[in-house]
Amino acid sequence: MQLVIEAMQYFGLHFPDPIEIRELAHALGTSVSCLDFSFEQIRGVTPVRALQEYRLNKLFVMLTDQPRLGLGKAIRVCGLGQTPGVVALFEREFGIDMPLFLLTCRRAAEDR
Repeated sequence: MQLVIEAMQYFGLHFPDPIEIRELAHALGTSVSCLDFSFEQIRGVTPVRALQEYRLNKLFVMLTDQPRLGLGKAIRVCGLGQTPGVVALFEREFGIDMPLFLLTCRRAAEDR
């Protein structure tokens, strides 16, 4: 459990940057296989998937709080710039159509 907590804290500090799971394991003083096993047991996903979920959640919050930032910039700031199909991943993760979500966030920002 502690290993997963430490990995999630690492994600929180480094999510905008490229993160290699091998480097993460080294930084945490463990092996990739131990890290994989810990995430599978505790979270039910791989560390790569957990990082992707973390970044997608950051993107959701960023778009909600700063809808005029622009989708491309928000994607890059959240560390998803090298991830193919971000919009489709976002829509699958949250069950929300991205254009509709952005429109709703922008309207809400105008109402504030």
